[in-house]
Amino acid sequence: MDGTPRQGFHVEEGAYGSYARQIDPLGDEVRGAVDKHLAPHADVDGDGFGELGHETGLADAYRGRMQGLQDDIRKLGGNWRDMADASRRTQGNYDVLEGDHQQVMRDLGKDLA
Repeated sequence: MDGTPRQGFHVEEGAYGSYARQIDPLGDEVRGAVDKHLAPHADVDGDGFGELGHETGLADAYRGRMQGLQDDIRKLGGNWRDMADASRRTQGNYDVLEGDHQQVMRDLGKDLA
C-alpha cells in the first residue's frame, strides 16, 4: 500500500468463495445429523410408551414433535447451504463491479492522457 488511506468497501480477492467453501460442509453436516441422530428415535412403535401412550396420544405427539424437529434441522442445514450460495453470488457480483470500476479508471486514464 502506498500510504494513501483506503476509502469505501474492499474485499480480499476470493474471500467470498473461500467463505462459501468453508461453510458448505457445515450445511451438509447439519442436514446429515437428522438421519444419523434423530431419525432412529423419531418413532416409538412397539413398547416405547406402551398401550397407554397410544391411547392417550402421547406416542403420536412424540412422533409429531420429532418429525417437526427433523424438518427444522433440515431447514437449518439448507439455510447454511443458501448462505454459501449467496456468498458465491456476491463474489460474482463483486467481481463484475470491480471489473466495471477498473474499466472506468482505464477510460479516464486514456481521456487524461
